[in-house]
Order: sequence, then structure tokens, then C-alpha cells
Amino acid sequence: MPDISCARRALRPVPALAVGTVLLTSACGGTSASTSSDSDLPAAVAQSGTLRVGMSPDFPPMEYLDEKTQSIVGVDVKLVNALGRKLGVKVKIVQQSFDQLLNSVQTGRVDIVMSGLSDTAERQKTVDFVDYFASEGRFYTLQSDAGKFTKPADVCGKTLAVSKKTDYYEQVQKYDKQHCAGAGKSAVKLLPTDSGSAARLQLEQGRADVAVQGAENLAYFEKQDAGKYESVLGPLKSTPFGIVVKKGDSKMSGAILKAMKALVKDGTYKKILTGGGMDYAVTTPVLNGTKD
Repeated sequence: MPDISCARRALRPVPALAVGTVLLTSACGGTSASTSSDSDLPAAVAQSGTLRVGMSPDFPPMEYLDEKTQSIVGVDVKLVNALGRKLGVKVKIVQQSFDQLLNSVQTGRVDIVMSGLSDTAERQKTVDFVDYFASEGRFYTLQSDAGKFTKPADVCGKTLAVSKKTDYYEQVQKYDKQHCAGAGKSAVKLLPTDSGSAARLQLEQGRADVAVQGAENLAYFEKQDAGKYESVLGPLKSTPFGIVVKKGDSKMSGAILKAMKALVKDGTYKKILTGGGMDYAVTTPVLNGTKD
């Protein structure tokens, strides 16, 4: 479990996430030295010595509330703590609902967002991204049904649950055009849900035959409930998660990109991802890497 023992404030999950903050000092959980000077950061952040980070802790294992401590933990929490150390600032996590994240960085409520948010060409119209994680969508089903899905056409005509708030929803539609409806076979019966957890519930209750979610989520569920689910078929096209920065704020995006590259160089970045079983997600940090 990620170590954020310096995070003291208890936050309890509610149906609609309340806004709260958790202050994580840059000295907590590691010895990676700062590589940035004040001139690397926007003046307001350099003067305050604090980086405000928008995060929606409902996306395990990237960010979620620990059941025992009710502290925000996860891969993104570890990464942003390491990022804060490189920048020489404290990290203050601002807990928000997923729907608030983009607007929050656009309006200056937070300095950046780091919450498993995909870099897309559409989103780049209003914000900038420093890509740091190569996410993959995966088909999965109950382990007892895994043998029914061995080739792409096996999804045709089946009911597939997927969160309509994710990029996987659009990817599944493209998959249907390529392998099913667009290839003269029965169309995939899409069952859109409000979240990944809702899609899993549809699968568990027999309303869906198969579902799609990020590989990182499935790895977490396997640890929590071994043998219940099983990934099938090949992964969907990789889509990078990005650290979100206000559009055109080259000072901030430049500082974040420089610090992320430093974490790659000293091995901290790879250690965090591989430690969580996410070797597939290792990538080279880049600004606005998605082009289409």
C-alpha cells in the first residue's frame, strides 16, 4: 500500500464526493532531492511553496480512500509526492468529484490535476497535458465465462458494460465498427454506465456478458477479489494519462515536464509503477502527446 503517512486528515467516502484538502509535505516518504529552482515555477506557486493538486479519489489503484485509514492513497499520490520533492514544494491534494477536475484547473482553484485523466485531442482545446502513464483498456468478464471470449468476434452480439464517462466508451464503439457491426456481424449491445464500478455490477448481476475497464483497475481488483474476474482478448489502444495544466501556462507545464523527466532519470518513476505491477504503463513524459 502506498505510504503517505504524513497525510493526517481523515476523509470519508460519500455518494457525491465532498471537496476537501490533504496537505502532503515534500519531505514525506522519500529522499529524492529537488532539482528545480523557484524560477522554474509560476510566481504564485514559488512564493506559496505549495502545489495544489486536484484529485478524485475514486479510481483505484491510481487514487482512492484507504478503507482502514480513510487517507487518500494510490499510484498518483506516490507520483505527485515525488513530483513535489523534485519541485521543492509541498503538495496539497484538493479532493473533488471527477466532473469538477478540468474546470478547477481552468479557473485556478488548483494548480494541476493528477487523477488518471486521459490526454485527448478534444481536451487539449481547453487544457494542456504532461503525459506520464500509458493506460490500456481491457475487456474482462467473470472468470467462469472467460472461455467464451477467445477472438474479437466473440464480443459481437453480446451485452458490454462500460462507463460512458471514460474514453473506453468511444473505443468500444470503434471496436464494434471494426470487428462486429462494421464487419457484417451482430453489433455489440452497449450498456453505458455512470462509472466503472457500475459496469462491474452489471456484469456481476448478469445484465452484461463482458465489460471494459483500465488494466490498472483490473490489477487492483484481482488483489482484492482473486479469481472473480479475468481479462480476455487483447488490450484496446493505449491512451496516456496526463497531468493537467491550465491551457497556455508554459511556465507550469515546463516545470512539471522537467520534474517528471528527472523522476524518470533517477529511477523513482519506474520504481513506483513497476512496484504496483504496471510495467506496461511506463512511458516517456511528453507535453500533449496525443495528436488525434
